[in-house]
Amino acid sequence: MNCTSFTFADIFAGIGGVRLGLEEAGGTCVFSSETDPDARRTYEANFGMVPDGDIRETDPEQVPDFDILAADFPYSVSAVWGEDGLFRAVERLLEKKRPEAFLLENGRNLLSHRGGKTYEEMKGRLAALGYTVYGKVLNAWDYGIPQKRERLVTVGFREPILFAFPEPVPKEKRKTLKDILEPEGTVKRSYYVSRKIRDRKMEKMLERCGREPERPYITNENVSGMVTPHHYACSLRAGASANYLLVNNERRVTERELFRFQGFPDSYRMPSSFVEIKNLTGNSSAVPVVYAAAEQMLSSIELYQGETVGLERGRAKEILDRFLKKKGQEPWRVIQAAEILRRKRFVPELRLEQAETYKKESRLWRDEAAAEFLGKSYCPPASGQDSLFYKNALPPDILRVLGEENCRTAGAVEAYIYRRLTEKDRRFWSLLEPWLSPEGGAEGRNPAALLEGLPSCGMEREERAVREVMAMALMETFQAVLGQDGPQEQERKKEQNLRAAELLTGKKEGDEGFFTGECLRLWYERIFDGPCREQMRETADRYLCLDLKERFTGTEKLWKGLAERGYESVRDGFWK
Repeated sequence: MNCTSFTFADIFAGIGGVRLGLEEAGGTCVFSSETDPDARRTYEANFGMVPDGDIRETDPEQVPDFDILAADFPYSVSAVWGEDGLFRAVERLLEKKRPEAFLLENGRNLLSHRGGKTYEEMKGRLAALGYTVYGKVLNAWDYGIPQKRERLVTVGFREPILFAFPEPVPKEKRKTLKDILEPEGTVKRSYYVSRKIRDRKMEKMLERCGREPERPYITNENVSGMVTPHHYACSLRAGASANYLLVNNERRVTERELFRFQGFPDSYRMPSSFVEIKNLTGNSSAVPVVYAAAEQMLSSIELYQGETVGLERGRAKEILDRFLKKKGQEPWRVIQAAEILRRKRFVPELRLEQAETYKKESRLWRDEAAAEFLGKSYCPPASGQDSLFYKNALPPDILRVLGEENCRTAGAVEAYIYRRLTEKDRRFWSLLEPWLSPEGGAEGRNPAALLEGLPSCGMEREERAVREVMAMALMETFQAVLGQDGPQEQERKKEQNLRAAELLTGKKEGDEGFFTGECLRLWYERIFDGPCREQMRETADRYLCLDLKERFTGTEKLWKGLAERGYESVRDGFWK
């Protein structure tokens, strides 16, 4: 199974809450079914797919193959269980289609049905089909949205995969009512309840709580008439009165807010009827819960698939890491390795253990990619053309294993190599960006931070180049402030200033010279934040921006060019 781009079937689809969660995790829906007419219309309006009807009447042979079966059962246990129940349709699909995994969602009352016997029988029947089964009650509140909604999630795998349900999202990363509720000035008066209802609810709430809580809050009125305020919504219910949840005891929840409480994006197309929306959202899955469970399932599958490869893969990665970490490793050699693996993905018959058959071509692949990503700075090597295949680099037998892994993971090994190649450049660019894109103003730029951040990148050559630029900008600043030269004369002297900067920073001697990093830091600290600030800061900032931009524009070309290949979205637990 390709965890980067998997397929799924969406049965008992409702309005697509499960589908949205699985699509966010990287999946593609190939089949859906739903019987409710309102849900079918809404599903079609948003996904361009008309769901099939009753899944119990669908021939499994007519359903396209898929990797994961997703089923969001209706709340009623009586509709799920029994000889002609919906669970039997799930069993039939699993038996005939044999997907890699499944994700089922039920109301938590299934756990207590017949004293727990129903759910145990259900898990037993799933296990009898050859699946490793796990179940747990998950609360939407724990996964980022302010709704206390508990659902029983059951997942299973065709292989004996170890699985743990996802940990709750840290509280500071969860959405609050302020993130969900629309600004009060934008809500129509028609959503506000009558004074009679408001006063009755407020009186019942104060009897219970003594005082009004901090706004915003939502009150929930249960079947016994008890009114309780919370800083989250209680579980949305399809059949409840429109007034069972009130914002600040004053108004009903709007249609868009109902969708937000289930984690739906604001781009989701809503029906026009409030009652219809209340029923549909009340029956829907919470998107973040499905996404969190799906992500955990994919990670477990990835880990299992990786472990089955065994020690051969571990050895290949160890040698690859040693190759990538080699001091002074040339970017062109790393690019050649990545491009060989990439070509293997598109030409499966390429045999990477027979280097002689593609040595010459691999240089062309390398030069084409390097010229695109490195630009003018790339010059094809005159010697060492085959050094990639030496024993201390990446011999063909190691490339073979890496190629198999790369094909299995849809490019994760390529992504791993390129991320390692560009890691230093990305950090270097993050330090330079305020100077190369100086729209934010001088207040956002700090020469000391630039100097102190460079050693952490492990880029000695770039650090020396930055010191040279800073020394040259310092000289230009003094010349301008002292009025020795006009702009044209300074431009004529730029080459002379650069040679002087190289001398002062010890380029030819191979040491730090007179203008060490600490020396430059003190100079610029005095100019940017010290007694020379008013007279020199603006000039020094201008020259430093101009000189850094002239020297380093284009350093981001490599990793920005790679972004078009989509490596950021390639996932595999082993090749992080």
